[in-house]
Amino acid sequence: MDNLSARIIELSSGVFVIPGSTNVGVITNETKSSIEVFLVDSGCTEIDGEYVLDVLKAFFEQQNQSFTLKALLTTHGHADHCGAHNFLREQTGCQIWAPKHEQGAMETPIIQGSTLWGGFPPHELRTLFFMPSPTCVDRFISENDVIKLSDSRTISFLPLSGHSYETLCIIISDKNERKVIFPGDNIFPRNEIIEHWIPLILNPVEYMESLDKLCEIKDVDWCIPSHGDFLKKNIYEAAELNKIAILSTRMCILDSLKTKKRLTAEEIVKYVADKNDMKLSLSQFMLINSTVKSYISVMHDAREIKMEVSDNKLYFSLPVQK
Repeated sequence: MDNLSARIIELSSGVFVIPGSTNVGVITNETKSSIEVFLVDSGCTEIDGEYVLDVLKAFFEQQNQSFTLKALLTTHGHADHCGAHNFLREQTGCQIWAPKHEQGAMETPIIQGSTLWGGFPPHELRTLFFMPSPTCVDRFISENDVIKLSDSRTISFLPLSGHSYETLCIIISDKNERKVIFPGDNIFPRNEIIEHWIPLILNPVEYMESLDKLCEIKDVDWCIPSHGDFLKKNIYEAAELNKIAILSTRMCILDSLKTKKRLTAEEIVKYVADKNDMKLSLSQFMLINSTVKSYISVMHDAREIKMEVSDNKLYFSLPVQK
C-alpha cells in the first residue's frame, strides 16, 4: 500500500490512528500467541470498514506480524462512529463494545432519525449517514472498566455528556501514566469548530462540563477528536474555542427573541442560521434544528426563555422583566 505511514500514524507505543472523515483509533496488545487489536470507532459505512481493514492488513504485513481484531470500542452510537461495525465483525469475528445508554440507537438506529425529526423520519433521514444497519452490542463498557494491555499499559474510560446519550472517552495510559485519549465528538479541533460553528449537541451545559473534564485529565500527550486535526498538548485552546462557539449560539438565540415578542422554533433556527451565514440543506437543517431546540430546552429550564402554545403554535419568548 502506497504511503502507509500517512494512513496509520503512531501516537505512542502500541497506539495509532487511521485518519479519515472519522478518525479511527488503533490499540495493540501483544499476547503469547498473537497481537490483539482494539479499534476506537469504525467510520460511517462498509467502505470505511474496508479501508480500515486494508490499512491494518498492510501495516502488520509490513511488520511481518499477524493480528486479531479483538473488539470495537465505541465512543458513542452515531452512524459515523459505528456504521462499519457490522462489516468488521462479519470479516473478523470481533466483538462490539459500547456504553450501555448508546445501545438503543445502535440496535434500533431509526431512533437517531426520529430524534432529529420528532417522529417517523422521511427517507432523506433514513440514509446510512443517519440510520446505519442495526448493530448488536456484545459487551457494555463503563467508567469502572479497566483493560490491561502488554507493556504495563491500560485502557480506561471517562463518561462525557452533552453530545450524545452516553459518550465514553477512551484513555490509553502507558507505564509512565502518559496518555492518549479519544474523546469522540465531545471536543472539536480549531479547523472543525470554525467550519462547523454549531455542531450537533444534545445538552450544551453538559457539553461544557465535559470540556472541563477533558481539560482535567493529566499527562495527555495526544487528544484525537473524532473529526479533524489531532491535538498535541493543546486541549485547553480547543476547549475554550468550543465554549466560545456554545456561548455564541446561546447569545444568538437570545438576540433572536429580542427582535420580536415571540418566535417559533423554526423562526429561531432561521435567525441563527442567517446570522452565521449558513445556507442549510435538509440534513443540515435537521441537525441545526435539533441542536437549537436543545439549547432552547436548557435555557427554558434555567428560566431564560419561556414557552407557550397559542393559536395552535408553540412560541418562545423572553421572560417579562419585573
